[in-house]
Amino acid sequence: MDIKQVAEYLQMNKMTVYKLAQKGTIPAFKVASEWRFKKELIEQWLMNQLKGKAGMENLSAEMKLGHDKTVLVVDDEEVIRDFFIRTLTGYKVLTASNGEEALNIIRKDRPDLVLLDIKMPGIDGIETLKRIKEIDSSIVVIMLSAFATLENNMSAARLGAYTSIAKPFDLEEMTSIIKVAMVSEAEPKKTKAHLNTPKKTRKK
Repeated sequence: MDIKQVAEYLQMNKMTVYKLAQKGTIPAFKVASEWRFKKELIEQWLMNQLKGKAGMENLSAEMKLGHDKTVLVVDDEEVIRDFFIRTLTGYKVLTASNGEEALNIIRKDRPDLVLLDIKMPGIDGIETLKRIKEIDSSIVVIMLSAFATLENNMSAARLGAYTSIAKPFDLEEMTSIIKVAMVSEAEPKKTKAHLNTPKKTRKK
């Protein structure tokens, strides 16, 4: 199976599958420069997730503690902002109608995840993404666009976007991606924090 087939099977975005493969979260191997997957291993991995094994404990905990997480929705369309306020009920949802407003909120509130429209008046989503990462590189950013291009997606990926999703998006897919992003991005932070913790030395 290739990334597209696995994405369809798991009902995930292709970029999300790529990120999970890159992190070693799902069973995958490379043929030349392309990721490949064995269906039986993917099925077993999925079953383990549903049974609460192989890291699903973290995902379940994240889902339960969703109300402690903050999502910032940045979109110039009020209907999109209202949509996320109504649907992301498990999170604290902040909104901004443009990049400058979003950056001010980020400096003050440090959201855990940003849903960022690419095409906006003033500074666009790509420039806003760049500035977000300069403020705090640990903030997870998911790009949204009805006019996504390969160039924009590549630029966003280079600047550290978690993934890009085309409008109109599927709510179930979106909430799944948000949950996975929250967990998969949190794990490296925990590991890094553990490695940077100074060891206690015994007093002689």
